[in-house]
Amino acid sequence: MAVKKNQERVGAAAEKLAETTRESYGVVVDHMAGLQERNVRFAQSVVDESIEEFRRQVESNRALAQELAERTEEQRGAYQQLVNESVDAYMDLLYAPFGFYKRNLESVR
Repeated sequence: MAVKKNQERVGAAAEKLAETTRESYGVVVDHMAGLQERNVRFAQSVVDESIEEFRRQVESNRALAQELAERTEEQRGAYQQLVNESVDAYMDLLYAPFGFYKRNLESVR
C-alpha cells in the first residue's frame, strides 16, 4: 500500500509539473503574441509615416517645380525684353549716321 501511495504522489507531482510547465509555456506564448502584435503595430506605423513623409516630399517638390516654372517664365520675359531693347539700341546706333545725314540734307534744302 505504501508503494501505491508513493506512486500516487509521484503521479500527482508529475501532473503538477506538467500543468505548471504548460502554464509557463502559455505565459511565454501570450507574451510572444503580445510582442508580435506590438511589432506589427510598430512596423505599420513606420510604413505609414514613411508614406506620409514621401507624400509631403512629393508635394514640396511639386511646389518647387511650380515656383521654378513661374520664375523661368519671368526670366524668359526679362530676357525677351533685354533682347528687344538691345536690338532697338543697335538699330538706333546703326541708323544714327543716316538720321544725321537726313537732318543735314534737310537743313541744306
